[in-house]
Amino acid sequence: MPKYKPKGCKCGRSNAVTVIAANGDCNGAPPAPEPCFDVCTNPICGTPQYLTLLAPVVYDEIGINLCRQITLAADFATTYPNVESATAEAVSVTFSAAPGEAPAIAPISGRPNCYSVTLRNLTVNFAVKLYDCARRLITVLPVSATYLPASGTPDYTYFDEDTNPSSVELELYAPYGVSYSAADAAAPVINYVGFLAGSATPAQGLNMILIPKVLSFDPATGEVSMGLSIYLKSIYYSQYLIPHNGRAVVPKGSLIPQEDSVCMEFVSGGLLDREIKPLELGPPHNEETLKNECVPSGSGCCPPAQTVPPTDGTAAGGDTGGGTAVTPPPEHDVDIEIDDQSLSAPSDSPDSLLNTLARLGSL
Repeated sequence: MPKYKPKGCKCGRSNAVTVIAANGDCNGAPPAPEPCFDVCTNPICGTPQYLTLLAPVVYDEIGINLCRQITLAADFATTYPNVESATAEAVSVTFSAAPGEAPAIAPISGRPNCYSVTLRNLTVNFAVKLYDCARRLITVLPVSATYLPASGTPDYTYFDEDTNPSSVELELYAPYGVSYSAADAAAPVINYVGFLAGSATPAQGLNMILIPKVLSFDPATGEVSMGLSIYLKSIYYSQYLIPHNGRAVVPKGSLIPQEDSVCMEFVSGGLLDREIKPLELGPPHNEETLKNECVPSGSGCCPPAQTVPPTDGTAAGGDTGGGTAVTPPPEHDVDIEIDDQSLSAPSDSPDSLLNTLARLGSL
């Protein structure tokens, strides 16, 4: 991806902001050598060298695998006679709220930055896609199944001590704590990051991600062995200073213009993109000082750009680099044409012959 270069940036000299940031604010003493620059009235154009990002960072994570049998539908072979294969996607998960069946989250005694998380009675909602022998999609079935079933529940018939126990206990490093459902901090919660609207983003605290896989499928009965990977993560939003390689250029789909108009020129032209640069709130530029209001001086705060005079040895309109190198003339062979009229007529005199030879040797 080529580096993005802003176009049409008209903010005066390109190094004015850097010099101002290095010499303090506009109203400080001693005064800055550059003219005052106020970003509140004149935003900086271009892209920064560093970006301040607020990103969800995984502080700790752990995962487990579970498996159980699921019946997709009654009379499956009659209802879907052409189905040959199936895949699954975990859409959402429901945590039981019944006493003794809800997940338990508690800090570990003597280890305040770690939590013990007990998972049990997780009802997972799947979107199972059914395909025929040519891998053409026939339908998408919503299917629910409970993993880690609690004793006495209907799904406890799928209990297996090795592949689908009644509960699992995991430990996570969570130095900033966990999330709660109410301000009294009485009920810690786990945020599920799935594919349902409203639950597709991570949150501060404990987060869960589920990845299913159809391990075996019987088209005659509609029975599947559904494997499930459960990831539990402690995530917190942290601020980082990130170097970057320029802004990304978004590929644009264009329409074929049918008429010559300003609207069609715009539609077939490039995409709009704002070029105002975020402030770099730290070294080396310290641009947060540019939010200070300028002292009125009777002149404009951002004077027109000044043309930098060319350095010595640089001709006008030529290269504006540090100097001009003198290129020696190329070496080449010179063909000399001798005009017969320029030579004296041959003479019998020895002196005349010697003079003629001397002239030829000097050419």
